[in-house]
Amino acid sequence: MITLLPSTKTLICIGSGGVGKTTMAASIGVGQASSGKKVLVLTIDPSLRLAQALGIKTDGELHQVNLASDSKGELWSCIINHKKTFEWFIRSAADKDSDDTSGRANIEALLQNKLYQQLSGRLSGSQEFTSLISLYRFVSSNKFDLVILDTPPSQHTWNFLRAPEKISALFNEGVASWFRQNNDQPHTKKSVLKKMFNLKILSYGTTQVLKALEVLTGSYFMKELSAFFEAVQKWQGPLENYVMSCHRLLISAETEFVLVTALDSSRITEAQKLSREIQKQGYRLSSVIINRIPSWTHAQKNAASNIRSPRVNELIKYYLSLENDLQSRLKQLRSSLKVYKCFELRQNSENVKDLQKTYNNISSAD
Repeated sequence: MITLLPSTKTLICIGSGGVGKTTMAASIGVGQASSGKKVLVLTIDPSLRLAQALGIKTDGELHQVNLASDSKGELWSCIINHKKTFEWFIRSAADKDSDDTSGRANIEALLQNKLYQQLSGRLSGSQEFTSLISLYRFVSSNKFDLVILDTPPSQHTWNFLRAPEKISALFNEGVASWFRQNNDQPHTKKSVLKKMFNLKILSYGTTQVLKALEVLTGSYFMKELSAFFEAVQKWQGPLENYVMSCHRLLISAETEFVLVTALDSSRITEAQKLSREIQKQGYRLSSVIINRIPSWTHAQKNAASNIRSPRVNELIKYYLSLENDLQSRLKQLRSSLKVYKCFELRQNSENVKDLQKTYNNISSAD
């Protein structure tokens, strides 16, 4: 079984697509709950079987999972609803700075703003950001002993980690105040972006965000941009503080990252590269799990000699070669990480009992 530090309250699972990362996050959740913890598993896009096994609905709400009668803890699950989460974020930040009817009207105006609607739904990075918002929301509630987040595939890992920086730039007081001070002057879309960049109010990355929004909102860009900044001017401070809190959660000593990969040379190479970069940036990556290893590879080194089928022999030799390749990489992986193997027990079957078996079957790599 995987070992977490006693201080860990947040576990973030990262890895490329197709390695069983979501199932692994759920399995760890089941195992930790069975041992006595109150656990929440947050996921983005689970398979239909896994959603059915955990009893998850796509409503963005918490749902308790039925565990074995001898389980000592509780397991809760939630599929993140991005639009609903972004709206919760806006309302939560505004509530800290608005206590009158004009403040509530201000919120409703923002929610109808085309720029906001695109930001919360279609802009690249917004889904990663709402995943992080959900994580912070439930961790800070202190209602759970452990919150586990299943992140998007590794090609989106940096979008996830940089989401606070990317989104907070749009709520920056310097941007909004400049726009309001110059709002009585005639502007074109091109001139606004150019002036903001030249005045160093916007970074290059933020300019690209606004350009993307310009394309999405069409001819209403200037009108909606003006309305957007007017709507957020009263509570930009709470918004920026919330975004910074999300970033602090990622680098907290109570947050642990686990990298999930598979028994495949290219996948492990990718995992090694990602682990180096993650650790270099200051995130607390503690473990790597090599998932979906055929269960016979650790016990049947000479299995091919006993099989007559040429095709089966080829498959056995192939997986044994992957196992040998893994053994040659273990020393390098172990230099900075705890390395675990998870032997494949069964395919195409995901229920709570199977998730518990998978958790029990995670073992330290020899």
